[in-house]
Amino acid sequence: AQPKGDVREKVWDYLEASGLADFPRPVHRRIPNFKGSHQACCSIRELDVFNRACEIKVDPDKPLEGVRLAALQVTAPLHP
Repeated sequence: AQPKGDVREKVWDYLEASGLADFPRPVHRRIPNFKGSHQACCSIRELDVFNRACEIKVDPDKPLEGVRLAALQVTAPLHP
């Protein structure tokens, strides 16, 4: 198995090289924002485990804005 850091570098490089990276840039050394992240966040609402959750922890990174909004809309306590 590859070390986690090596996998992250490959993903970050791929996002930048393929034009999938979105603001804020550069995407290296962070949870990267990517084109389609909002649509991906919206799909979380379709998961039973999300809708049944008593509490939801979401990091404050830009690509997770939609998850934070969805958590507030299902009235689960949101923990940063």
